[in-house]
Amino acid sequence: MTRIFPDARDYKSVTARISAEQRAVIEKTLGYELLPGQQDQFQYYHMLDAGGSAIGTIIPSTQKGEFGAVEFVFGLGPDTTIKGLYIQRARERDQAFKDRAFLEQFIGRSAADRQAIQQVDGGGTTPGKQAVIRGLVKELTTMDTVAAAVGQ
Repeated sequence: MTRIFPDARDYKSVTARISAEQRAVIEKTLGYELLPGQQDQFQYYHMLDAGGSAIGTIIPSTQKGEFGAVEFVFGLGPDTTIKGLYIQRARERDQAFKDRAFLEQFIGRSAADRQAIQQVDGGGTTPGKQAVIRGLVKELTTMDTVAAAVGQ
């Protein structure tokens, strides 16, 4: 997490419950159902500086790839735009989704940019790229819906 926020000295875990109404809104926005382990709660981490002030948010994501889960984390700055993104684990054969040039296309994007994110790199020309794009849109949509209800 400090790869994205090197000034962070601590973090606060947040687990927000996803209500049935929120889930319906999220799934309608996405156009598909959330995965079974993602339907009831949403977890993210507030990154804190040495003084205990929030400097950003880390969101972990797991999305189905062609050969298993693609796991990655991304950070949102105080302005809710993506500050960084990196792949933690994946079993995909095609590794193009790990290229910095691909991942850096998301820097500066926010939940308001869902459509633009879906069009990055032709909408994800490989299963790994599609998993990253789908995961980002899913997590940003969920954060926008759920975290707003708990006041982040």
